[in-house]
Amino acid sequence: MIALWPAIDLMGGKVVRLLHGDPSQKTVYEERAVEVAVRFAAEGADGIHVVDLDAAFGTGGNAGPISEIIAASPVPVEVGGGLRDRAALEAALSSPVARLVLGSLPFRDPELFAELVAAHAERLVVALDCKEGRPTIHGWVEDAGAGDAAGVARRLAAMGVRTLLVTDVARDGAMTGPNLELLSAVRAVFGGEILASGGMRGEEDLAPVAATLAGGPSGAIFGRALHSGATTVARLAAARAALREVTS
Repeated sequence: MIALWPAIDLMGGKVVRLLHGDPSQKTVYEERAVEVAVRFAAEGADGIHVVDLDAAFGTGGNAGPISEIIAASPVPVEVGGGLRDRAALEAALSSPVARLVLGSLPFRDPELFAELVAAHAERLVVALDCKEGRPTIHGWVEDAGAGDAAGVARRLAAMGVRTLLVTDVARDGAMTGPNLELLSAVRAVFGGEILASGGMRGEEDLAPVAATLAGGPSGAIFGRALHSGATTVARLAAARAALREVTS
């Protein structure tokens, strides 16, 4: 059944949400990041998805809050943002973080990426942040130059990548519903775990995403819907349990 991964995006030490990945369209939340993470876990999250936006945009980092989240969370924590060179990756891999989310590196340094997959496949998540079906890099501002999402996913599967995070950037933070067509295209060529992201609204999205990603492990990342109060992890977990009963 679909796993629940609530998102915590960090900028300047604060929990924030961006609209379409645009830092000029930012909403700041006052609750401390570690408190948010602990609350999400207590409500039934399967893991916590953390993005260091400052690192992603090359404007700093949020190592302190991230370390607090990892130390306090009783569920796995995956972290992304700014992991673009060997030094940053080695430091992250030596930490207690469960998984690292890589966006630009698989496309910009394929040799290092292949080395990482060979040694740490179970701890890597490749982010396919897509605009019009094509992966982007460097904070979603540059086309990766690798073709469409399905073609990239097929090549990553052949390399041994186990988990993909698939986001429709145009829907990110907009709560307009997930791009099921994009998810279906990736699932058709990738049998590993797929995390759906971008546009997730609440309980109503669980069944269609689970159906679209049937045939392999799946998860959903919820951001603005949780931080804005449109839903809660507890409500999502209850809806998932009800869905399991219906489909079992």
